[in-house]
This record gives sequence, structure tokens and C-alpha cells, in this order.
Amino acid sequence: MKRKGRTDLNGFEEWGGYMEAKKNKLIEQFNIDGQKSGLKQDDLFKDISIFVNGYTEPSSDELRLLMMKHGGTYHHYYQSGKTTHVIASNLPDSKIKQMNQLKVVKPTWITDSIKAGYILKYQDYLLLTNQSKTQPTLTFCTNGKQPDDTKSTNIKCTTDEHFLEEFYSKSRLHHISSLGSMLKEHILKLRLKKPYTFPGREELTEKAKDLTMNDHDCIEKNVIMHIDMDCFFVSVGIRNRPELKGKPVAVTHSKGNCPKPREGINPMQEVEAYRQKKGLSVQSDHWVNQLKEHDSMAEIASCSYEARQAGIKNGMFVGEALKLCPNLNFISYNFDEYKEVSYILYNTVTRYSLDIEAVSCDEMYADCSELLDATGLTPMQFATVLRTEIKEKTGCPCSVGFGENKLLARLATKKAKPDGQFHLTSDHVESYLSDIAVSDLPGVGRTTSFKLRENGVLTCGDLRNISLFQLQKEFGNKQGETLYNACRGKVDKGLVFDHVRKSVSADVNYGIRFTDDQERDIFLRNLSQEVSNRLEAVMMKGRSITLKLMVKSKEAPEETAKYLGHGVCDTVTKGTSLSIAIYDKEAIYREVQKIIKPLKINSKDLRGIGIKISSLEPVKNEANNIMRFFNSKSTTKNKVCLTKDNSSAETIPKDIDTQENILKDSDLQIEDKKNCNNQTKNNICSGQNRTNKKDLTKSGVSSFVSPTEIRVLLQQWVNSEKKPKQKDKLMIIEYFQQLVNNRRFEELHVLLKSFHRCISRSENFKDTWISVFTDVLDSVQTAMVYIHKSRLKINCSLLKCTSLPD
Repeated sequence: MKRKGRTDLNGFEEWGGYMEAKKNKLIEQFNIDGQKSGLKQDDLFKDISIFVNGYTEPSSDELRLLMMKHGGTYHHYYQSGKTTHVIASNLPDSKIKQMNQLKVVKPTWITDSIKAGYILKYQDYLLLTNQSKTQPTLTFCTNGKQPDDTKSTNIKCTTDEHFLEEFYSKSRLHHISSLGSMLKEHILKLRLKKPYTFPGREELTEKAKDLTMNDHDCIEKNVIMHIDMDCFFVSVGIRNRPELKGKPVAVTHSKGNCPKPREGINPMQEVEAYRQKKGLSVQSDHWVNQLKEHDSMAEIASCSYEARQAGIKNGMFVGEALKLCPNLNFISYNFDEYKEVSYILYNTVTRYSLDIEAVSCDEMYADCSELLDATGLTPMQFATVLRTEIKEKTGCPCSVGFGENKLLARLATKKAKPDGQFHLTSDHVESYLSDIAVSDLPGVGRTTSFKLRENGVLTCGDLRNISLFQLQKEFGNKQGETLYNACRGKVDKGLVFDHVRKSVSADVNYGIRFTDDQERDIFLRNLSQEVSNRLEAVMMKGRSITLKLMVKSKEAPEETAKYLGHGVCDTVTKGTSLSIAIYDKEAIYREVQKIIKPLKINSKDLRGIGIKISSLEPVKNEANNIMRFFNSKSTTKNKVCLTKDNSSAETIPKDIDTQENILKDSDLQIEDKKNCNNQTKNNICSGQNRTNKKDLTKSGVSSFVSPTEIRVLLQQWVNSEKKPKQKDKLMIIEYFQQLVNNRRFEELHVLLKSFHRCISRSENFKDTWISVFTDVLDSVQTAMVYIHKSRLKINCSLLKCTSLPD
């Protein structure tokens, strides 16, 4: 229905209109990509449109590519009346009931039809029942014996190149953190999109007429809103399962305690190792002393409020939780639905404002000052409208808190939970904070809480009685000042709208079992590649690298109670600062090796490895365009040409090994020599650009980038380019020729060796790069003969570069 006052429709008045336009845009993009790629082979799947639901093998990306190759259509979202088949490997019963009129088939229907060359009967591939009520099992193995109940097919070991892909496709922490980053990028892109309209504001004005104003609510100058979804993972998991609502529910991999431990495993030995590590006595009431041999050690990621009332907490082991609540219900992870609900949450708020600081997939801050001023609503009125809209769209409850800063808004949300709203006004801050526990303040961890508790400080009211001087003396200047202000409801930092990534990392703490250093190094190289890929995705590089290792504790058993888990470990963290920012895999791997080798840790004891790159800075495409890099460093745009100087041969330093008139052109095993020589001689002899020796000294190498920078540049060039540009090659040749002219032979020799080494280690079109290297080498030797009447003596391996090892 067209709203009053609107003269036309643009398709984006409501969420449905936006989504319809988005779906059509994605289909259009799929068709364009198919035409541009030239991948289409036939029309096998003509008139067939698929939607992939959840995790499948092949993956959704692979299925999209297969549909592109064989004339089908891929839908990113299910479209009623247009999507002909839903592809899924595993669906909960509730979803199958919802889709009982749809053709839900296994992904093998696609692959088998391609093999057969015609469309097979989909009835033979129907997903009639949910095959598993758990998240797909991690199909990792050790490099040794397989357990009896583990399938030998599709097993990925740490040395397998697909190990990390398998791990991250099923890691809940990876999915959750990645989703948080995606949402931050989503908000940033919307903020950069101008102009941006807020369709929800007009509706607010209309709805405000029917809302009553709370006597305790008021409009203040600064109003920060904090939204937090209630028991997010549980709420999403049971929104279509009414039989579980109001019952104790937990999200975890496990389905209960184990009937018996795996053969050769002693869980109680691991419990004892943990007790020793933490210094716990057997008589203490710590939860670890309650664990029994058959208790599951799977962690609970999230639990409902009914479960919390029984004493269950997030992060608790399933075995311990079942003792507190024997009727606890377990549900599995559903990452696709988490993503769907998260985007609905964020897109609902962006209908009203873009002054948003994204925190995670289920939490955000928003500055509502301008919004409330424009609409005339109070914070509580707006919260009523917003919470209702979110619940209607997602089926999940949320809580909202308001305050004049982030701290107060967050504390207000704590009071509002569950499924409520609260505005902490400035005139009630002091009285409200007096009874708030200091452990509830952001940034106050167990260590700080313990120190404060030792001094009799339990609440913010107690903390206000301690002077700033005393706090800074005990906790340091920065933390002391933070505590002093926090207990008074004050914070220095406002909302951060423009997300700035501080680090990029990749961690694996499951499935790590090495038999020797060689397997460890293979894994480190693969993990370095993963970090490099993530840096490349965000166009960043870093000057600091940190290696985190989880090493099996001496008291811990060889095998853990949790299959391929890390068990009880000691954590070793070591980092280093770099003179030059890096992002390519070889540089990362090299630095990691420098860190790990001196530690002399037995590879068999490693249970977890993480690599983090920090001190980030943007990548400015220097690897893709050397010319731009040179031009930014050089003080002149004109080419500095080489001048024939017969006397310079006599002044070559003795420590530089040259051979006068020994090597002939035929001695060099290189290609395209004729063309390269002609071009080199033209550069050297061109009367138009000829300069004298004095001019060269004034404008030559001193204005160039340093050889150290060139070494890094060469490495990035080789690792990033499949087909090097001719102009980039000429820039390198020119630089090397100027080193020849200025008799910087030692640096020249080092750079040639470095260039050769980069090519020998590269996997990018090695034959092409060998040809580039031979051109550069030939140009250098030609310049040496023309200017100094001798050639640069170089290692035989460089001369035989056409036969580089694979």
C-alpha cells in the first residue's frame, strides 16, 4: 500500500521490496558472471534453479560454479515459484516439515547428473529425513591410528592442503567472529553510500501518536542505545521449535555423556592434570572435582534462561551441566540461520539510523540523539517500536538499554534483560551504580576483581571511596584512571562508526597432531597462506607478527578425553616487530620459522597454533604496479641513462669478483637475448638521453629506493603477478643498470640472487618468471660489458636459471 504523502514507489518502501530487488540483482549478477567467465559448457540444467541450504559437499560456491557451467541458475535466497530445487545435506525436522511441498534433494543429484550427462530422477535423491541432529562431524584424523568409529573417507590430516578449509568450515568460533567482521563491513559500506534514506523514520512519526510517554522517561542531549539479543544462539535455534520454548536448552556439539571412554583414554588423568595446573585441592568445591569418567567435556556455547536458573553457564562442560539439570535439552549449531537473523537485526536498525557501532552478530551500539530529536520520540517509545519490529521479523527477543554513554547503556541493558528495555537517566546514575558489582564493569577481569576484593571493594559504591592516586598506584596510571571514571559512569571513548581492523590472525586448536618437524612446517606454511589470504582480502599488511603455541602440559596424557582436542596445555606466545610491513605467505612463513626454531619445542607436543599479524597498514598495490612505486621514490621522471666510462673498470673494488672478457654471450643460457640486448644498447647509447658522469652522481642512485626495499618489492612482485607487465620489467632493468653505472656491484649481486630465490620458491607461472629473470640478467651483463669492459661474475645456478627445480 502506498503511504500517505508518497507520489511514487521505488520498490524499497518495505523490507520485502528491498529483498525482492536484492534477489533479482543477485540473479542478474550470476548471469553476467557466467557470460564474462566463458565457463558455460552446455545447457544440462536449463530451466533448473537451485537454492543451497546449509553446509553441503560440494560447497555452495562449487555448486554455484557447476550451475554456471551447465546452464542452470543459482539463487542466493529461496524464491517461491522460481526456485525449482532446494539442495541440502542435513535439515532439522521442523524445516523439512516446512518444506514438505518442495523438492529438497541431496547435492549428489547435481554431481551425478553431470557425470551421467542427463538429468537424473530427483526422487532418488530426496532428503526425506534429517540424517543427523548434530552439526556435521569434523572429519579430522591424526597422522596415526584411526579410531574404530571414524570413517576413513574424506579424512583431513594436518598435512593435507584442505585441512584448514575443513576446520574453518565447521568451527563455530570462526563463523561467529567472521560474521561479526562482515557486519562491521556492512555498516561501513552503508555509511559510505550517500545519500542514504531512512524509511523507518516516517513510520515512527505515525506510530508515535499511539505511544504513551513514561513519566520517568525523558529526552536527553546524548542518548546511546545498546541492543543485545537474548540468548541469541538458543533463541535462533528454537524459534521454529515451539516444543522447546520455556524449557532448559543448551547449544553444543554434544548430545549427552559418553557411555564409555574411547579405548586407551583416561579422562580422570586429564582432570588430575588440570587440577595440578590450577593448584586445586581434591577437597575444593571447584567444578573440575565434580567430573566423572563418563562425563562429556563438550562445551556449552549458549544456554536459555531456564537453564541458567538451574545454575548452568556458558562455557560449562556438558557433563557438569547434566548434573545440575538432568532434563537439559541440546540443540546443534545453525550458522546459516545465525547469519540470517543477524543481518535482519542490523538492517532493521539501519532503517532508522546509521550511527551504529557493530559489536558482534547479536550486539550493537547506536547513537540515537539525532534520531530522537528528528522524530520527537523518547528513548523508551523508540525502544518499544524497535523491539516489536525485531521480534516480528526474527522471531527472537532482544533487550535494549539507554544511557548517555556506552558504559551506562550497557549497564542499562543488563537491568532490562530478558526481553525488556530500560533508560538509565543522568540523574539516577550515581544511585544506580552504587550497588553494581565491580566485576560487571567492562574491562574488569578476574585478576582485577580479585585485587579489589582483597581490599574489600565489591561494588562501584565501594570503589568510589578509593582515591585516584591509590588506584593508579595499585593498577597503573591508565587502568587506575579507567576504574576511577567507570565507577562514576564516565568513559572517554565515544562510539566507533568506522571499523578499523587492528589485526588479522588464524588459529587452530583442534586436530593438531604432528609426528615430526616436517609435518609441523607443512602446517605452518599452510597456516601462513591462510593468514596471507585474509590480509589480502582486507587489503592490509603488518609490521608485527605473533606466534601462539599450545603445548601439552607435562602432566597431561598423550591423548585427550575430547577426540583430537587440545587438552591441558601451556601457552607460549612470542612475537617480533618487522622493519617492513608484510602480507605474502613466504614472508610470514619465514618470520614464523625464525620464532619457532629457537624455542626448541617438540613438535609431537603441539596442540594448537596461531599466527597473528598486527600494526596494520593499507596495501597500496605496490606489488601490482612497480612503476608507481618507483615514481613515488624517484625525484625525476626522466630516465637516467648509462654512460660509457672506460676508466671505471680499473676502479672496481677487489672484493667484487668480476671477469674481464671471459664470459661470452653464448655462455649465458638465456632466452630472447637479441631483443633485450638491442633495447639495452638503445638505452645506453641514446644520444638524446646521454648524460655525463657528474650528472649521474647528482641524480642517480641516491634518489632511488634502497636495495632492501627492492628485495621486498621483488618478492611481492613475483608472488602476486601471474603475468608480469613489460613496463614493470623495464623499471627493474633500469634500476639494475644504474647500480652497474654507479659500481654498486655487491648490492647488484645480492639483488640478483634474491630475485632468483623468489622465483625458485614461487608457484606462480615459473616458466614466465624465468624468462623475465633471464632478460634482466642479460641486460645487466650487457651494461657491464659496455661500461666496465667486463662481466659480473655470478653463481652458476643463476646462469642455469632455465632449469630451476620444481
